[in-house]
Amino acid sequence: MGSAAGPAVYSQFSVFKKRRPFTMDAYLEGPADSYEVDIKGKIVGFNYYESLYSPMVTASFVEVDTGGTVGDIEDDFAGTFKDGLRIEGFEKVKLQVRSMGYGIENSLRSNSVEWDLDNRQFVITGSPYNVDTSTKQSAYFPMVSVNAITAASKPVPKNHKGKISDIVGRILRRAGLPYDKKNIEETENTIKIDCKNENPIDTILQLCPKAKPVGGDPGYFFFENHEGFNFKSIHGLIRDGVAKFQDQKVNDIIPGKVRAFKVDDNANFTPLNDQGYYQGLRHTYVYKTGLKANLDNSMNDFNVLAPPTVRRDQDIMNALKNGQYNVRICTQNIATGEVKEEIVNLFENVSATLGTDTEANPSNDQNEEKSQEGNYCKTYTYVLNPGDVDGGDSTETSTDAHLVHPRAVMRYQLLHAQLVNILVPHNSDLTVGEVIRLNIENITQDEKIIKEFNQHRSGYYMILHLCHSFSTSHSFTSLTLVRDEYGYASKLGGVQK
Repeated sequence: MGSAAGPAVYSQFSVFKKRRPFTMDAYLEGPADSYEVDIKGKIVGFNYYESLYSPMVTASFVEVDTGGTVGDIEDDFAGTFKDGLRIEGFEKVKLQVRSMGYGIENSLRSNSVEWDLDNRQFVITGSPYNVDTSTKQSAYFPMVSVNAITAASKPVPKNHKGKISDIVGRILRRAGLPYDKKNIEETENTIKIDCKNENPIDTILQLCPKAKPVGGDPGYFFFENHEGFNFKSIHGLIRDGVAKFQDQKVNDIIPGKVRAFKVDDNANFTPLNDQGYYQGLRHTYVYKTGLKANLDNSMNDFNVLAPPTVRRDQDIMNALKNGQYNVRICTQNIATGEVKEEIVNLFENVSATLGTDTEANPSNDQNEEKSQEGNYCKTYTYVLNPGDVDGGDSTETSTDAHLVHPRAVMRYQLLHAQLVNILVPHNSDLTVGEVIRLNIENITQDEKIIKEFNQHRSGYYMILHLCHSFSTSHSFTSLTLVRDEYGYASKLGGVQK
């Protein structure tokens, strides 16, 4: 079977433009009464982007045209796609693009990006760049998910009260935005918010640092992927992401057709049975310094193709300033008049990490118990009003409400302690928020076979940003990975945290 890094294959790349005079209502009805132009034979580059920071999927493509793609919408004069169809924005795009399949024995899955449904398609936002010659035009087209356009037209008009996760679900349902119930992680705390007619995406983004999962640390992400919208905590993403490496089989991937494998620390694949598939297999990558990339076959499908680029490996000054360790929390209870001031170490007892447990660094003065009272770099102030759910625009009702926001800030900060970029052959199974395992070869003068992989930098990483990039010659996936702690995740009660 060919390499997953092989050239792109476009099964569909269709653009729809409304015939009738434009109105937003007509636009949202769908592609009826539209021009449909097939340009799959003219695409020379396509990029697909996801990010935990972005509540919408984005994409872009480059099209090369010699002028006979479409007739002008007024007089049918043959023109380029951009000029003949008169690309002005709001044109819808449905597409299917894939690279060659994986080289894993008996795997029949298509390694494809498919955005061809009514709630999973793209909208062209403009055409800011083009290069014209006497016989050819090359044009660049940025796109956003159709759901971003839909959300921009559906303001949230009223107040909401209840569990934050329930509020998120209600807002998405009312706006007609797609999501799977399993992708809205339950929150422990409740809230009352005044939506002020803001759009659904901005409203939910404001709830992320206020939300606390059941039994975990505060801090959520709101993002879109091929399953729709997701509202998940850092704690939940780590817990679920690491858990898939513990499962021996998953039955939802062509049962009976795909052989199951177990993967060890050296990324060796051992067949298990024919009833399931070891899910961690497609999420384990290896980097070896002596690797010679061969993109013509499947041998490198799960190897890192270039040296990992370390963008950050701890930034202790920012960590101190942003309150990752000690913070001062000042509260005033307006019901009793009581004023409190306390120094809290937020770094202790983090519930789930991608590496080893968070432990006090003896070189950090903020960890010294004798100097806790005077060592802090950030102050939070809160007014507490027991009995009033809405002590402002949005105030949590739980008794530890004043600790939710500081702990969320700490958790976001800690998650970004390590930042690494890697390039791998295209893998459509990957999505942001997922956990992958990265094994990095040791640099040593001892026998490398004794300890082949670096146990300090190898381990679990979370996908922060993702780009599937397709061209006429190759297909790659570029990942920005984050991690909070070094090493392999510790085990607690036989289950990896």
